[in-house]
Amino acid sequence: MPIHQARRPLNRMFPVLGAILLLGLAGPTMAQPGAAPSSPPPPAPSQGDSDVVAQRGDTKLTVGDVRDLLDHLDGATRAQLQSNPAAMATFVRDRLLKLVLLAEAKSKGFDQLQDVVVRANEARDGVIVSSYVNSLIPADPNFPNQAEITATYDANKAKFMLPKQYHFAQIAFPLPQNATQAQDDEAKKHAQEARALAIKPKADFAELARKLSQEKNSAQNGGDLGWVREDQLQPSLRGMVAAMNENGVSEAIRTQTAWVVLKLLGTRPPGPAPLSEVQEQLIQAMRQTRAQQASQNFIADMLRKEPIQLNEIDLARKLAAPH
Repeated sequence: MPIHQARRPLNRMFPVLGAILLLGLAGPTMAQPGAAPSSPPPPAPSQGDSDVVAQRGDTKLTVGDVRDLLDHLDGATRAQLQSNPAAMATFVRDRLLKLVLLAEAKSKGFDQLQDVVVRANEARDGVIVSSYVNSLIPADPNFPNQAEITATYDANKAKFMLPKQYHFAQIAFPLPQNATQAQDDEAKKHAQEARALAIKPKADFAELARKLSQEKNSAQNGGDLGWVREDQLQPSLRGMVAAMNENGVSEAIRTQTAWVVLKLLGTRPPGPAPLSEVQEQLIQAMRQTRAQQASQNFIADMLRKEPIQLNEIDLARKLAAPH
């Protein structure tokens, strides 16, 4: 269950959708407009649905679905999601919610309403025009160069501030959805036994995680969860984590989805993200800004060559007339 801040291939990122520590991943879905706040949580995918990463009722999103969605995003947005597991989880949740509501709306004929059809066509036309204009403006493959990237980073460093970060390893015992008291007690017992072993002199936490942790994605990495931002932690964990000493081992902790034992491997104070971590997002943002400016210049030049002829007074008069 890696939640490392650095970018990883997508097939390594999707296990974070069930991550234990993250606020955005382990907590309940935030209520969205039009969604019933009392809706039950999605059922856990069956063994035959190993590629399903999000589900509500019969509506599902697979790893392939999410990859397709990412492929159609602009580069800057895609890079931001791939470097932020909490944002990725929110993106997936929002997409699934949209599909659920879309299915409900279509079942009630909302896709046939004239006003909806008109607005949908306008949105479609806008995408077509934007894509067409962008195709007419060749991009400079050499932009930006490293000096331009560094200058932009230095001028906007305050926008790349990161909160305090923690480097964790864990031994985790996930709980099934709607766990019974007996299942909760059993997981707690395993966690307490694991902690007793982990605090022994010369104990190898990583080896214990490989042997004992029932969360396989992190277990194969010796329990290593990578760097986690403070704002990504469940609120109930923040105080406890802040009080831990480096290389300290926590008590057995009940999170929203598991019993865990944590080891704090290191901390980073608040500060700007290093250029190496944000360079890809910065490049995409700079290219997007230049493309937008180029599109505006193209339209302005087109209208200079042949302005739109419009009689505003006559237009207002005719629109005011009965019809």
